[in-house]
Amino acid sequence: MIDWNDAEKTISEEMEFLKNNISLSPFEQNDPIKCEHCLLRNIAILIVSGKLKLRKIIYKNNSIWQTEKKFNSSTLKKHGGNWHNDQILTIEKYFLANGVKVEKEPALYYGRADLGAGNNMFIEVGTINLYKLYLNLSSLNSCKIILVPTDNYLLEFDLWK
Repeated sequence: MIDWNDAEKTISEEMEFLKNNISLSPFEQNDPIKCEHCLLRNIAILIVSGKLKLRKIIYKNNSIWQTEKKFNSSTLKKHGGNWHNDQILTIEKYFLANGVKVEKEPALYYGRADLGAGNNMFIEVGTINLYKLYLNLSSLNSCKIILVPTDNYLLEFDLWK
């Protein structure tokens, strides 16, 4: 059994990692919990307790999403800012080129994801509302939530319980 001091140190380290790697939305909308520290701590506790796994995958210049197949896509902007929209299209093309069904804005437990891939993967591009992330991480199971905050890494939350 881990002692209290070690548990608190590990939780603090996870919180720091999350704070440094998640791109948080500046909007809190009508979130009932507006305490960033509280939400980060609750997510960190889920990780430390083993209820979910977190993995950071580092790559350069969007190289993880590159495909050899070329698709004709509409030049019309359908969602968010230019970088956000381009990133969603790039990720969508990646999954389609690999024969994976893609759904735009699938429903989560709370809110919607930017993309769904296959039956059990939800992808958020750019910033994310911390309350939305916490509620989905604590409520969903048997899925992955992928955060893509930049062109150089992603965070994969594995909720296979």
